[in-house]
Amino acid sequence: MGSRPVTPSIDCLTWILRKTNMKTTIAFSLAATCLVLMPSVHSASFDCAKAKTKVDKLVCGDPKLSDLDEKLIALYNKVLALSPVPEDTKQEQREWVKDPRNLCKNADCLERAYTNRISDLQEQLEKLPFKPVLDKPLIVLPSSPAEDRDAAAKIGPAIVKKEPLELIGRVSEGHDVAGANFAITSGKRYYVIRYTWDLTDEQKETLNKIEDPNQYVLLKAQLVTYKDGSKGIDRDSIVEIFGQSP
Repeated sequence: MGSRPVTPSIDCLTWILRKTNMKTTIAFSLAATCLVLMPSVHSASFDCAKAKTKVDKLVCGDPKLSDLDEKLIALYNKVLALSPVPEDTKQEQREWVKDPRNLCKNADCLERAYTNRISDLQEQLEKLPFKPVLDKPLIVLPSSPAEDRDAAAKIGPAIVKKEPLELIGRVSEGHDVAGANFAITSGKRYYVIRYTWDLTDEQKETLNKIEDPNQYVLLKAQLVTYKDGSKGIDRDSIVEIFGQSP
């Protein structure tokens, strides 16, 4: 959007208007000077009159950045409204604002940050709303071998509860103190699906294909609650993962 002039200085214009004996042409000339000398700000998704940080002021003072800011917030609101896990979308936005946006020192850096974030949001929006294909899972993981489950039972906390789990989230490959694994994250919920030593090369390849920061999946398995209050996917259960419909 174009620039929006700030209301001219009251002191400047009031002084002119009070000089009733001043010639009209001179008064209009001085009034125009007041308008020209006043700074202008550009529209953005936030109130530029309250901009305090250097980054916010850079956005408000640059028409291209202001337009990018408005485009980004419009896309963000659309993704947020359609996301099956809104907390994920909010957390991603908070992280983006913190880094890279608020670490930028100039307009070029901000333009790159906004452009990249807009691209990510557009990609997410193309895959929403999430509608899983339930008649054909992307992958079915069998229960872990009995000897592995028995070994884990001996060193881990006792199981006090088992219940069905259906969770929409994103698959990612990671590593914890026990080793490399594939996990699912949904908002503040995080569960290891399987450790890589329990997976065949073909299963790992399939999970790597499923892994996508902009794509949700539906996971069905069994959730266990341990005596210490922690929870996890039961290694004794079959895991099914369903993807987005075409």
